[in-house]
Amino acid sequence: MTETIINKAALLFEEDVQLTEVKDYGFSWDDFASGKRPIPSEGLKFDIHFEGDVTGEIIEGKIKGVDYLTVRADGRLFLDLHAAITTHDGSTIYVKETGINDNGHLRLAMDFHTNAEKYSWINYKHVWGVGTVDFATGKVKIKGYQN
Repeated sequence: MTETIINKAALLFEEDVQLTEVKDYGFSWDDFASGKRPIPSEGLKFDIHFEGDVTGEIIEGKIKGVDYLTVRADGRLFLDLHAAITTHDGSTIYVKETGINDNGHLRLAMDFHTNAEKYSWINYKHVWGVGTVDFATGKVKIKGYQN
């Protein structure tokens, strides 16, 4: 089903980011990523900082933000990203991405806000993101699609 929706949607941009820092709350990221310890019954929280590039025909620039990741006891990962895109021409666009990480495969709903007139059209778009994350390297690739 996801592939059918994407085939009918237009690619708006691509994100190529790197995880830069992880803040844990008493359970190390390394223990989680390696599976060395079982996930506690109360789940886990991590603040994962990232930055990288946004490329596309209409939007191009740098993105920097934090994913306030929740890991449930059953291992399900819920993403809550807040970031800013600084476009190549100096405008700033706020981005909120929510979704899931299913074994390294990302499925995201993206919403935006800016007061920059050139990019204000994106305030009315709801964008779907699909991508991958490699925990070993910290590399993330996402494609943002709009209907």
